[in-house]
Amino acid sequence: MVISVLNLRPLLLKYWDICVNGNDEKRIASQTPPTGVRTFSDIPYIDDGTWQHKLDVYRPESEDRNLPVIVDIHGGGWMYGTKRINEYYNMTLAQHGYTVFSINYRLVPECEIDGQLQDCMHALKWIKENAESYGGDLSRLYITGDSAGGFLAAYSALLNNSDELRRAFDTVSPKLDIRAVGLTCPVCYMLDSSVQGIYMKQILGRDFKETAYCDFVNLDEAVKLSHMPPTYLITCGGDMPARKATYKAYKDLKKCGVECELNFTPDKKCLHVFNIVDPFSERSKKVNDAMLDFFKAH
Repeated sequence: MVISVLNLRPLLLKYWDICVNGNDEKRIASQTPPTGVRTFSDIPYIDDGTWQHKLDVYRPESEDRNLPVIVDIHGGGWMYGTKRINEYYNMTLAQHGYTVFSINYRLVPECEIDGQLQDCMHALKWIKENAESYGGDLSRLYITGDSAGGFLAAYSALLNNSDELRRAFDTVSPKLDIRAVGLTCPVCYMLDSSVQGIYMKQILGRDFKETAYCDFVNLDEAVKLSHMPPTYLITCGGDMPARKATYKAYKDLKKCGVECELNFTPDKKCLHVFNIVDPFSERSKKVNDAMLDFFKAH
C-alpha cells in the first residue's frame, strides 16, 4: 500500500503532541525561571486574534537604556511548539543585556514553510517598527533559531537580503541590518536523501514541486542568491537530527565566503538543542556565552 505524503501528517502531529509536548511541559515545570527579567507577553505582530501571530519581549529589569536586539525563533520540526518552549533560554539571553523578541508562527499542516517564513518576516517588520518602544536598539540586531527554527532564522536573514528569495517565498521585506545569526542544531537541508528525508517530504507536502521556492529549500542553493550575515553554528556529539547538517551548513557558508564559526561539544550525552532546553547547565552557559561573544564582535 502506498501512503500519500499528506496522510502521514496526522500521525506525526500525534507524535509531537504525545512524545514531545509532555516532555517539554515536565522540563519547564522542573526548572526555575531566571530572575531580574521583565516580560511583555502575547503581543500581536499581526492583528488577527490568533496565538500563532504573537510574540514575547524580554529585557533586564535593571536597564532603562536601549539594548541590542535578539530575535529568537523556536524549533519543533515545523509542526510543533510555541515561543514558550524557549522562554527560559530567552530570559537568560536578556540577562546578558539584550532586548529579546521571541515569536510564534503558524505550523504545518495549517500552512507550509513559505507561510512560516511569511510569518517570520512579518514579525521582523513589526519589530523594525516597534523595537524602540520596548527598549531595543536595531543598530545591533541579531537572529537566533534552533532546529527547524534554525532553518527559519537562517532563511529570514537570507530573505531579508534577497529580492529573488522574497519573491519565491512571497514575503514582505523588513529591510533590516542583521549583524549576525546564531543557529543551534539547524536543519537547513530539506531535500535530503537519508531517512530524515522521509520526514521532510511530509513537511514539504504533496504539491511542493509546483511551488516557486522548490529549488531553494537547501541552504547551499539559497545562499547563492543572497548575503548571509556572519553566522555562529552550534551542535554536539548527541545531536542525531542535525549534527551532519550543521557541519554541512558550516562548510557551505564558508565556501560562499560567509564569516562563520562552529561550536562543537563532543560529548554524546549532549543531545539536540541541549543549550536551549537547559540553558542553566555550565556546559550550556559556556556555549551560549560564546555565541553572545560572537555577536558582540559584530
